Amino acid sequence: MSSVSPDSPEIPRPIGEIVQGPSAFDQFLDRNQKNLIALTIVLAVAAAALVIYRGVASSKEHSAGADFSKAADLAALRSVVKDHSGTAAAQSAQVLLADRQWSEGDKDAAVATLQAFIAASPQHPARPTAQASLGAKLQALGKVADAGKVFQQIVEDPAARFLAPYALLALGDIARAAGDTAAAEKSYQKAKTEFPDSSFASIITKRISLLKAQLPVEIAPPPPAAPAAPGAPSAPAAPGAPAAPGAPAAPGSPAAPAAVVPPAAPVVPPATPVVPPATPVVPPAAPGAAIPAPGAPVAPAPATGPAAPGAPAAVQEVPAAPRNDAGTPPPAPAESGTPATPSKP
Repeated sequence: MSSVSPDSPEIPRPIGEIVQGPSAFDQFLDRNQKNLIALTIVLAVAAAALVIYRGVASSKEHSAGADFSKAADLAALRSVVKDHSGTAAAQSAQVLLADRQWSEGDKDAAVATLQAFIAASPQHPARPTAQASLGAKLQALGKVADAGKVFQQIVEDPAARFLAPYALLALGDIARAAGDTAAAEKSYQKAKTEFPDSSFASIITKRISLLKAQLPVEIAPPPPAAPAAPGAPSAPAAPGAPAAPGAPAAPGSPAAPAAVVPPAAPVVPPATPVVPPATPVVPPAAPGAAIPAPGAPVAPAPATGPAAPGAPAAVQEVPAAPRNDAGTPPPAPAESGTPATPSKP
């Protein structure tokens, strides 16, 4: 073998060889072909199962929702909760079921239904409302300690912030009923400060103003008077004008009925009689006296004014006719123009 001298020109040499075989990825596919096929089949089955599951779940939710919308009484709500367990409609039916149980007097069952719903449905939108309802029902049953825990959970839950003013108001009422005025005022002030625009703001303000009000002092009623001893004489009546003794009624005879006195008629003063003016009597002329000329007018008597009301009318005195020595009245005067005939003595 000849050696190459250093003075000889450089002979080109190849940098690398190109291998004409399968690539590494192809070799990986060849080695795991069966596994890859099996994995693809599993994924396809899982996707199909997911689609079927979602379809079934959707169908179940639609069916539960339809039954829930038709439930109008206690038995129908129980049927929705039992037959469609796990659906949103069944969870919502539990809240309405608890309210219906409470209204029909089954209070312990209503509390148990709400507690089961809260424990099984932490993400349900109606959970804060169910908590508030549970706290109110526990407080009504006198279980104030359990009610206070529920209301405190509402205050601490960010998802239930819209019910925090109500929970703080309830916590203040519980503390005030227990005599803890400081804790009650703290709850009221927190609700007023953090939620000034709440619908409970006016109620909270009234609670704060009444918190330090003093109750009126109760005074014991006076003891009742001692009853009079049997047989003791009654106290004499106060002295007054003695009553006129009445006539004793005849024994055995019925009392005469009291006479009914009619009301007195109004006294009307008698009308004053109108007396016409008296015609003056002209005395007869004496024998031998001159007779007045015929046709001479007689002077009328002066008119008298009307008599005063109630006073008797004045009677005009008529002078007595003169008599002669024999005691007989003189003859009436003759008519005008006829001389009088003298009487015989």
